Amino acid sequence: MDSRVTLIGGDAELAAPDPAFSATTILDFDRDVMISTNATVRGQSHIQYSVKTVRGGLVGMNPKTIFNQGERILATVQRRDMVPDLLTLGGETMSLGSWLKTPMFSSFPASFSEGGETYLWKEDPNGGIVLYKGSTNVIARFYPSDLALTHDRRRITYCAHLDLRPEADLIREKVFISCVLIVQKMRKNAKAKERDLASASQGLMFSSMAVPGAGF
Repeated sequence: MDSRVTLIGGDAELAAPDPAFSATTILDFDRDVMISTNATVRGQSHIQYSVKTVRGGLVGMNPKTIFNQGERILATVQRRDMVPDLLTLGGETMSLGSWLKTPMFSSFPASFSEGGETYLWKEDPNGGIVLYKGSTNVIARFYPSDLALTHDRRRITYCAHLDLRPEADLIREKVFISCVLIVQKMRKNAKAKERDLASASQGLMFSSMAVPGAGF
């Protein structure tokens, strides 16, 4: 087996810690489909956090995402049509956008406040997302799952993971919740863009068919 990873199952392996980042805690995700996933602290065997999404509303169009630590509910997000989504966190219910602030048509930058400090998630040009405390101090980094080819030509999937430095570990739950919500929004925006491109491509195809002499 490649010495850079630790086997955790037949389908995925743990990526080696990034020596340049020096994380004190690593949360490994069993899948990075963030509407339903579990996260384990590296080195431990039990699930630390879980995320699940249940359908609600008359036709299941208002999903609710639930964040758990064991049996304890950390937060819930109720998605709603036409009105702001609702977040329940720390016993308080508020609009999601009042806690996790993001641009309307983009995922970044995304910010939340805790203890008088503002934390800012930004997209990493090398993949994943990074969390800043202040303008330059990176305190957490999310790495999406990755497919790699080893020196002996084996294809390996590395699990998604969230690496935390000490300052992020102090607010680990808020970092975890905000990270999951941002990745959810990234995937949603990416799917919407794919649908738009597919619709535009289909429209061009029909237009060319309608023009006399066009095509073969």
